[in-house]
Amino acid sequence: MAHTILPFHNLAHIFVELEKTSSNLAMIAILAGFFKTASADDARIAAYLIGGKIAPDYEGIEFGIAKKLALRAIAIAYETPAPELERHLRRTGDLGSVVAEIAPQQRRATLALREVFTELRALAELAGTGSQEKKFEALALLLRRATAEEAKYLVRIVLGALRLGIAEMTFLSALALATTGSRDAKKTLEQGFNVLADIGEVAYRAVKDGAESLADARPVLGVPVRMMLAERVAELADVPEHIPGAVLVEYKYDGERLQAHISATGDIVIFSRRHENITHQFPDVVAALKSGFGGKSAIVEGEVVAIDKKTGAMLPFQVLMQRRRKNDIEKYVLSVPVRYILFDLLHLDGQSLLAKPLDERKQLLQKSFRSGGAIAYADALRTEELAEIESFFTDATRRGAEGVMIKDAGSHYEAGKRGWRWIKFKKDYADSLVDTFDLVVIGGLYGAGRRAGSYGSLLVAVYDPSDGRYYSCTKVGAGFTDADLAALTKKLNQLRLKEKHRLVETGMKPDMWFSPELVMEVSAAELTVSPIHSAARAKLKRGGLALRFPRFLRWRDDKNPTQATTVEEIYNLYRRAHKAKKR
Repeated sequence: MAHTILPFHNLAHIFVELEKTSSNLAMIAILAGFFKTASADDARIAAYLIGGKIAPDYEGIEFGIAKKLALRAIAIAYETPAPELERHLRRTGDLGSVVAEIAPQQRRATLALREVFTELRALAELAGTGSQEKKFEALALLLRRATAEEAKYLVRIVLGALRLGIAEMTFLSALALATTGSRDAKKTLEQGFNVLADIGEVAYRAVKDGAESLADARPVLGVPVRMMLAERVAELADVPEHIPGAVLVEYKYDGERLQAHISATGDIVIFSRRHENITHQFPDVVAALKSGFGGKSAIVEGEVVAIDKKTGAMLPFQVLMQRRRKNDIEKYVLSVPVRYILFDLLHLDGQSLLAKPLDERKQLLQKSFRSGGAIAYADALRTEELAEIESFFTDATRRGAEGVMIKDAGSHYEAGKRGWRWIKFKKDYADSLVDTFDLVVIGGLYGAGRRAGSYGSLLVAVYDPSDGRYYSCTKVGAGFTDADLAALTKKLNQLRLKEKHRLVETGMKPDMWFSPELVMEVSAAELTVSPIHSAARAKLKRGGLALRFPRFLRWRDDKNPTQATTVEEIYNLYRRAHKAKKR
């Protein structure tokens, strides 16, 4: 079917319609209507822009435009003095709304979608001496050609502030509806997305070849596969209930999970859990991978941990995080040595191994890699005996591991999925604590005393992958050091919102709302039912779940909000604890 040139104005109008509704079903219908008429190429572009991006996360392309630079561009584009713009901004809190007010209201829409995308991408890729001035000029020129409605969203996109509240599952449901007439194909599209980690590529393939073309998506070297996730148990005795046969038990290391892509020519790319390319942080790991894996192409997964130079013992995660820097890497390679501990093989010499049993993937991993130096295999035990799992767990914690990972020996690698094929069991860090949780910051409450001028506590939430929403479960005020508090305001101010994000559900009203982007690790004493919080409210029918006595442990910069603790996880923990009390 031939497609005409799609105006950018059509997509801008979709943005308007999406902003008017908080209904998930309405959003799906709006998006499906758009994608029914889009070409495959336009679908790819629109998929990125709807997410406020111009490329998949793993490409690491950012606009690098601060609010001050955008203000200059707007002032030039519309011949409006900066002080006047700042007055508008103080009133609205949103530069996009400012532009919509001051831009010529009768300008005719002439911009094509592909033209806008090409110019935005070129703007983002400007680098080197004078690049900021060039970005300012390019943005001003683009705004001059845009309608007021188009300019509103262009400004929000380049500032990273589009925030339409379209969850990934909402988008995939809409794409399924557009390409098959039913939302049932969402699971197939999700499967493809989990392997390809590129919403634009998924949209392109679905529109071009149909949703079913994503059912056999295979890993692509250089494109991160979304990592398989584990459920948790409160007692090791619960494991056989979920995995009745043989299991592989591995140490759960206190490090950072990494996925390394190795080409036959020796080129290596290392991705974080968030799909950031962090190859530059680990030149020692790159060198060890090159020497330990000769002439093959592969995708491997493992955990990188900091190592004590003198004893070889594993060091805490906080020590490893010193590697998260752009400068002085050579210095930190010497002061913070690491070991990359491999535990899975997803792709080998052009062949996907995702559907191979874990036993077989492990065997191929050890045949294909030579350990040594900064590379090691995960300590593992294959067993069907609970007593052996318990003994292995004791040994793991004694040697500095967080606990153990217990994996179904026959399981496939289910990219992006959290399920009972993999189970984690962690040591309690204090006898009174139930567990630790990765929670998303959604709001802040102002402090007093030494916390005056900052936030005294933060409202946090768990994630529900079924609807893409964040449900509050507690507020956290304990555990922050003075250094944490000093950095808190700066860390959060760029995420401030004038009202609750449309994907957030809570009965609490904080002093400030935040876009749900930051993840923190929190410990807690127990789970209880709360009339204010919303986590698992639909399951309990009498309130939501809340964490009691929460304490901040650390920021999880290695996780994005969709990798936070889920509603299902804390509900299962609460249910098991509730049953235990009745016994």
